[in-house]
Amino acid sequence: MSERKDTVRRGFAAAGFVTILLAGGIVVFWGGLSAPGAAWQIGWLVIVGLTLFAAGVRERLPLGVRTVGWPRVAAVGLALLAVGSSTVGFATLLSGPSGFGLLTAAVTLFVAVYGGLFALECWFGGLRMDEETFAVE
Repeated sequence: MSERKDTVRRGFAAAGFVTILLAGGIVVFWGGLSAPGAAWQIGWLVIVGLTLFAAGVRERLPLGVRTVGWPRVAAVGLALLAVGSSTVGFATLLSGPSGFGLLTAAVTLFVAVYGGLFALECWFGGLRMDEETFAVE
């Protein structure tokens, strides 16, 4: 395994673990499922976290009778993260005025674009990055 591939996969495992911890933190510290709309946000975070963690720790994942390589699994997790975070960010902007409106819009747009582009990079296996990074052994 190349050093860059190892680094990327460890990053996915860590990001997945942190995302699952974030979902748990919402449940424990912010009232969990009692807040309106929190159930789907917690579920979304858990699905994204499990997907990214699986991409980080498993080379191939069985999906029915086929196996899927870790780059495709990571691409799905990143796409879910990008779409979900942009939905949450823009819903926050539309819910009412706040002092951080422009900052929220900028961060939301950045995460959506960056996550989407990195998801495409993983899906196609190295458009800008080295192809060895996304090799499935």
